[in-house]
Amino acid sequence: MAGRARRRGDRARRGRAVSARATIDLAGDRASYEAGEELAGVVRLTTLPGRPVPRVELAVLWLTEGRGSTDTGVVHAEVLTEGQQEAPAEGFSFRARLPLLPRSYRGDLIEIRWLVRVRCSAGLMKDDLIYDQPIIVR
Repeated sequence: MAGRARRRGDRARRGRAVSARATIDLAGDRASYEAGEELAGVVRLTTLPGRPVPRVELAVLWLTEGRGSTDTGVVHAEVLTEGQQEAPAEGFSFRARLPLLPRSYRGDLIEIRWLVRVRCSAGLMKDDLIYDQPIIVR
């Protein structure tokens, strides 16, 4: 199960591409986890020839959507790499223990969503590329 990408930033800039693309592979190709369970996976990077790997960060987070204010909670964050010459073929392994609360929820007024997020930093004056892999926490 691979994460989907989106650009982060107010303005898209032509000709200023991020030098890496990321794929999030969750262990067991799962999309659903029990609260308190360990989440594990691998982030694989594909880089442009001759360009170093940018700063790559991983976060496991939840967010609310719907009426009222939006809340976000980061339960795990780490820097996977920063300025390496090339990405390892085996990727970057990660592990994170999911908390007991909050759990995924979808109601009429509010939704609680969980994501594994990878951010590839493009550097100054460039838009970061964000990869989100939704998960369900029961």
